Amino acid sequence: MNFGAGAMGMAVILNTMGGVFAPFMTNFLGIGAGAAATLLLVSKLYDMVTDPLMGVISDRTTTRWGRRRPFLMLGGVASAIGLTLVFNPPAIGNQAWLIAYVLGSLLVIYTGYTLFNVPYLTMPAEMTSSYHERTTLMSYRVVFLNIGALIAVSSFALVQWLGNDRAAHGTMGWAFAILIFLGSTYCFFGTAPARQTVRKEHAYSIGTQVRTAVENRPLMLLLSAKFCQLLGVSLSTATGVYFKVVVLGLSYQLTTLYLYTSSLVILAVIPAWNMASRRYGKRLAYMAATAGYALVTLTWLLATADDPLSYIFIRAVLLGIFAAGILVMGPALLPDAVEYDYLKTGMRREGTLSSFYSTVEKLAFAIGPALALYFLSWFGYQAGTDGLEIEQPQTAIIAIYMGAGLTPAALNALSLVFLFKYDLSEDRLNALRGRPPDSVPRPSG
Repeated sequence: MNFGAGAMGMAVILNTMGGVFAPFMTNFLGIGAGAAATLLLVSKLYDMVTDPLMGVISDRTTTRWGRRRPFLMLGGVASAIGLTLVFNPPAIGNQAWLIAYVLGSLLVIYTGYTLFNVPYLTMPAEMTSSYHERTTLMSYRVVFLNIGALIAVSSFALVQWLGNDRAAHGTMGWAFAILIFLGSTYCFFGTAPARQTVRKEHAYSIGTQVRTAVENRPLMLLLSAKFCQLLGVSLSTATGVYFKVVVLGLSYQLTTLYLYTSSLVILAVIPAWNMASRRYGKRLAYMAATAGYALVTLTWLLATADDPLSYIFIRAVLLGIFAAGILVMGPALLPDAVEYDYLKTGMRREGTLSSFYSTVEKLAFAIGPALALYFLSWFGYQAGTDGLEIEQPQTAIIAIYMGAGLTPAALNALSLVFLFKYDLSEDRLNALRGRPPDSVPRPSG
């Protein structure tokens, strides 16, 4: 549980930035959808560049607190400061300077996120060698991810209760920043007794390391599947507020209730997915969750403002059930793929490889919201400063439907192709543990 608690603050960041931040820019700061998309894209591309660097740094770090744990505290502090800044912009009349301020604040947030998340994702591969204990660890992570998501989705109701203006968003930013700091601090102290691997020097060239990492077939297949899924999630999340409020006509309170419903269902069914994993294996459980999620997401294409509320909340329940399986099984496979790398190469580079997973996450969450906002801009979405009540043209409504239903379903279906080819089972890992690592060619010269 101490490990899982660290996910809460990062979930607050991801869900707040992926949900309420885009409407905050377009409808409260008056930043056009195209410019807002560019801001998100640039900040995330920066974030992606820092991930591999953070992985190498954490692999090479030696402190009295271990290789990973110091960065949990540093990352929590930096990301909390960034969230406070981004939702509390000063009164800047010049649009260019306002955009520059927002970009700077985003860079602070995502620097902190990288400092925390890359070492954090590395830790399960070091904490235990048990195939199923790793699933349990990631289950606790998913529990706190959803606690963070519940906190983040309350932003809609909180902002409306506080006055539904820029000042309300600023108060929300301060409150969430405190929670991010508390969650990262608890994780830092709570994981002190956890097992850690020792830094191991090696003389392999960068080229050899990159080649052997790319040759890690289970890792590459897992990353490909996760990229498709996360891109779909980021698209639907960025479009979700527009879809619920503009297309379906839901209030912020009902939108919040919808998100709460889905998150609570996720928390409730996590034990069931753990049992399914032990009985049928991680891969099959993962594929079943992905297929179910894609099918339910596709039904949003049939939704209209005239539908009964029950139709909307039935989808919330079903999506919560399948999302729980995706959230547990995907990260649970990562420590196995990282250990597979060590067993095949003898290299202790858990942080570097885990940074690939984080980079894929960042890339998906860079492209998804940016793509959604670009679509809205291209299809004529009307920005403003008075909230989401502005009437939108039919072309913009079509773009919202695409982002909420069609594209996420197609991307999840595509991820099944990669999962079908994934073949790193518990038996295969056990067989590899019984023999020394394969020899890796040393660099010439």
